[in-house]
Order: sequence, then C-alpha cells, then structure tokens
Amino acid sequence: MQLNLDPRKILSHPVIYTTYQKIVGGYRARKLFVEKNVTIKPGQKILDIGCGPGDILEFLPDVDYTGIDLDPNYISQARKKYGNKGRFKCAGVDDLNLAEIHTFDIVISAGVLHHLNDDQCFNLFDIAVKALKPNGRFVSFDGCYIPNQNKISKFFLKKDRGQFIRTQPEYETLAKSYFSQVNPTIDESYFYIPYTSIILDCKNI
Repeated sequence: MQLNLDPRKILSHPVIYTTYQKIVGGYRARKLFVEKNVTIKPGQKILDIGCGPGDILEFLPDVDYTGIDLDPNYISQARKKYGNKGRFKCAGVDDLNLAEIHTFDIVISAGVLHHLNDDQCFNLFDIAVKALKPNGRFVSFDGCYIPNQNKISKFFLKKDRGQFIRTQPEYETLAKSYFSQVNPTIDESYFYIPYTSIILDCKNI
C-alpha cells in the first residue's frame, strides 16, 4: 500500500508544526528575530499577521498583542495556550477588516510573505500601513534566494511549504510599493539547518 503524505497537511496540525519548528530551529529563529530585528519594548502595541499558534509570544516582553491567522486550528491552539497574553482572530489578508487604525507600534509578519502571491502581499502591506502609528515599523521574516546560494539552503527553500519564495530585489520591490523606507537584511544563521532568511524593516517617513 502506498502512503501519500502531504507535508503541508501534516504541518497544519499545531502541535506537529511547533515540534517541527523546534527541531529545525524555528523557535531559535523567532527568538533571534525578536531580539535582533523586532526590538519591541514592554507595553508597546503589536500586530502579528500570520501568527500561527502564537509561539512568538514565548519571546516577547509584556506587550499589547494581537495575532491574526487564516488557520482556525492555529488560532484555537493560540487561544488555548496564550489566551491571557493577547487577542487572536481567525482571518486572512484578503478578508481582514481591521478595526483599529493607526494604533500599532509594530506590525510583524514572520514566515508569511513567501506563502503569498504578489496581490496578497499588497493586501498584507495595506493592512500594515493602516494599522501602524506614524513612524511605526513593519518587520517581516522570510526565506530568500540569493546569488551563489549554498546548495543545501536552496534545497530547503525549494521544499518549503511557501510557494512564493523570492529574491531580495523582488521582496524589496513589493515592499517599496507601500513603504518609503525598506531596509533588508540577509542572514543564514537563524536556523539549525542551512536556510537563507531575509528580514525587511519598513516604515513610512
């Protein structure tokens, strides 16, 4: 008997997803992302678009947190585990009605853009711009193709669940459609496995 195991379906289970993330270094990557890139202060208001099961809360200080994700299983797990630490809403970037306009200090999107086509990325950026206070920051974290890339890193990127992994210029071009200042950082040390990441730190000035 042949078993057809779709890793996308397997990883949609919150517990399996969290376990997988711990094995490959996803927890470590999120911790470094928060410490080195998000740099949020206690008490600030943060919107997490594509929050998954909310695991980034393990590394955030005491903040006013709102997490949004399309997957109801992830949102259910997030509410169960972190319900007292934030608010969680099940919605996608195509249908999210953001009630709180220009009230967030930081909007983050960790591991999301490479799952979205260009139009969906524009929807996400539009949400971020509407959510942010003046001088607020949008910070994203995704897989990225680079010139002369490590073959193993490129292999893992090709096997990623996200079907829209881009090059650095492609990510920048998308972000510059909505932000006047886009600062990219390429890093290959966040995960335990060879994996090239791009961090976009964006704002309107």
